[in-house]
Amino acid sequence: MKIRASNITKSFGKNLVLDDVSFDLAKGKISGIVGRNGSGKTTLFKSMTGIYDMDKGDFSIDGVSLKDNRSLISKLAFLPDRFDYFNYYKARKIPDFYRLTYKDFDQDFFFSQLNKNKIDPNQNIRNFSKGIKNILGLITILATRADILFIDEILDGMDIINNRKIISFLLDAKDEGRAILASSHQLDRLAGICDNIFYLTLDGKLVDTADRKVNKLKKVQVVFRDEIALDFLESAILINKLGRVATVLIDMDDQRLSSFLDRDDVVQYDLLSPKIEDYFYMEAGGLSDE
Repeated sequence: MKIRASNITKSFGKNLVLDDVSFDLAKGKISGIVGRNGSGKTTLFKSMTGIYDMDKGDFSIDGVSLKDNRSLISKLAFLPDRFDYFNYYKARKIPDFYRLTYKDFDQDFFFSQLNKNKIDPNQNIRNFSKGIKNILGLITILATRADILFIDEILDGMDIINNRKIISFLLDAKDEGRAILASSHQLDRLAGICDNIFYLTLDGKLVDTADRKVNKLKKVQVVFRDEIALDFLESAILINKLGRVATVLIDMDDQRLSSFLDRDDVVQYDLLSPKIEDYFYMEAGGLSDE
């Protein structure tokens, strides 16, 4: 199954939220998407699932566009950051709604998982905590048996027990061969289960953090002979300093970086592996150097 987002562009008025976003998803893989608050992660999810109309671009499965064939929606399941659609219904009523779109909705799985997780099916959903609502929502979209799962901020505000439950559900879905795209501010937990991670910038650009051909971000630890040079910091993003040692982020190819670091006041430098949080530092301009 070929799952592709192609050149997705979306604006609200004069505010460009998504700018020519393209990427592929794969069955049996978990892809993560991170970015600062307001970067457009939720807008991307809603654009791919047909909730929002795109200004430009497409989301397709095996070359067939969702815009051209709305029946493809049964292959997708979207869990928003708040599972509040059915607040005034009892949990046991949820399958009635989802069967309208998902003919293969797995009621046995749904109710067995409610029982396993001690979720009362006769309770109104509005009475559940945020953590229980998230678990309920995840059980629901898993029960759709959809091939592609979009999961928005599922780990946000979850305690350690619910975190572990959610991670276990996602890993089981991966083992079943589903394609998963998940966003979260819990960078460490998300990075630990993802096969690849995308970073969405505030100006709507998508960066594949694993694509070194396109992504030139370098993380370097530099030791200066005396004090850290101010002119050096003006051309780099400082994320840590200790005495004569500075750890910086630099957006350059290898050749430019080598020339940049070839200075008389640099004793030595080491290339480090960028982490996901470094993309946040890069976009925010790093830490204060005071």
